[in-house]
Amino acid sequence: MPPDERRAAILLAVRPVLLERGAAVTSRELAEAAGVAEGTLFRVFTDKVTLIREAVLAAIDPADSVPEVLTIDRTLPLREKLSTLMRQAHSHVGESMRWMGLLHEVGRLEPAGPSAEHREAAIRQWGRRQQAGTAAVTAAVAELLEPDAALLRLPVTDVIELFNTVLIGATMRTVDAARRGLDAGPPDHEQLIDLILHGVLAPTPTDRSA
Repeated sequence: MPPDERRAAILLAVRPVLLERGAAVTSRELAEAAGVAEGTLFRVFTDKVTLIREAVLAAIDPADSVPEVLTIDRTLPLREKLSTLMRQAHSHVGESMRWMGLLHEVGRLEPAGPSAEHREAAIRQWGRRQQAGTAAVTAAVAELLEPDAALLRLPVTDVIELFNTVLIGATMRTVDAARRGLDAGPPDHEQLIDLILHGVLAPTPTDRSA
């Protein structure tokens, strides 16, 4: 297997054990998850911390969700499209937040010095990939909502920003509750869609008669 392919395969294979064990994962567990010997693992990666960091950065790519967005039928009613999109996006954002938490853990383990320069370079490269991935997701969602543009009070791009704000806020609430040992339960996706489409004001008598 070419070096780049082997590297990518290892980064993908260790994801489940990283989500389960976090920064406490051992080199042996990583090697077993990747199906290679520890010596092989560290001929590809400098050390355990580098491997974990690169695996996390590889796992958080917004563009991974584009194929799923494209499976949503553009002819569905607007509410149904938004509800499906919300369920998909909540799953992706929740997992991304778990990865980001692990990235912070790893950051505390990395020593200062020359390796810090490589770490910063990797973060910058990841940032560029994030920007491109986010743009790809936005384009896919815009294509999904475009048939309903005439029904919307705001431009499609503004609706997407509002959707993202509600999505991230709801996800952060769930993640924060779990961090404090509380069970907030999953967000009510239909309630979130109601908020996006209708706000929080009760219908006026004029609205009811329309």
